[in-house]
Formats: sequence, C-alpha cells, structure tokens
Amino acid sequence: MKEAIGFTIACWLSSAILLLMDSTAAIVLSGTLALAGLDLFMP
Repeated sequence: MKEAIGFTIACWLSSAILLLMDSTAAIVLSGTLALAGLDLFMP
C-alpha cells in the first residue's frame, strides 16, 4: 500500500510542476520525477 501511495504522490507532484512551470525544463523534470517514482516505489 505504501508503494501505491508513494507513486501517486510522485505523479501528482510531477503534474503540479508541469502545470506551474511552463517550460521545456519543467517537462523534462516532471517526466523524470514520474519515472523515478515508478522505479522507486515498484514492489
């Protein structure tokens, strides 16, 4: 359950970064954060 919550928080955080900062660097940062969350919280 902790993995699912952690992954959800990482995805929400990456989407918040993407919405708040409208630039190419923000797109790269949010994608990296989402993939890192997937890798870190994989069971």
